[in-house]
Amino acid sequence: SSNLKINLSKVNVTKKCETKMSVDSTKRNGKLDFEINVNGFQLVSDVSEKNGGSALGPNPHDLLEAALAACTAITMQMYAHRKGYALKSSDVKIKITKEGAENEMSREIVLDGDLTPEQRTAILAIAEKCPIHLFLERGARIVTSGK
Repeated sequence: SSNLKINLSKVNVTKKCETKMSVDSTKRNGKLDFEINVNGFQLVSDVSEKNGGSALGPNPHDLLEAALAACTAITMQMYAHRKGYALKSSDVKIKITKEGAENEMSREIVLDGDLTPEQRTAILAIAEKCPIHLFLERGARIVTSGK
């Protein structure tokens, strides 16, 4: 059993806010389904029929979970590539487990590749530095304007 200590204080994987980044969800297509435009990519978000929608796409909670899963997987893959680790892929499962006065998400990560125990520990540790993880942990003040 190894007792590897990893110093993440010098690792910086945060992304600065870019003013060109925009997300628009302005086109309603049906009951509650909206077309979302993200930097030239189109997505659809909806809610279940039980909630008055048509279930034509992931709901907003699904998109939040997907953002954390994607960011986690990308961050780990970038780190492994930079370090020369043989990470083939990763399976990241996210679930919102508590919502209310206190919010909580669970994250389960399975790494695929010929990795040493120390490399696995390092890759799993870097998941804690994923920019979306850090953003969610810090919280956000939302400034709303309207017309």
